[in-house]
Amino acid sequence: MVASGGTINFSRKCHNIKLSMGEYVLNSPMLSIPMGGANVVLGVQWLQSLGTIAFTFQELFMNFCVEGKEVELRGIAGKLRKIISSNYMTKLLKKEQ
Repeated sequence: MVASGGTINFSRKCHNIKLSMGEYVLNSPMLSIPMGGANVVLGVQWLQSLGTIAFTFQELFMNFCVEGKEVELRGIAGKLRKIISSNYMTKLLKKEQ
């Protein structure tokens, strides 16, 4: 299930994929799903496994502990995005289909 409440069919499940994010390495199964704009989406199942997480969205980073070691992941800062209304987003999504 995705945030909108809908579902997405996936084409393949890959087992034991090694994903490196800085010094943090995640070994996990991953699903191949059709989507645009992101290479990887780390889902709720992974986030739940981390325990307590500190997010700072303005600075694009998150902290958590794994096996007693603190991990900090930082996002890549890009250009500022325009904030749009939910009505406009709905129109864009319908147009995309």
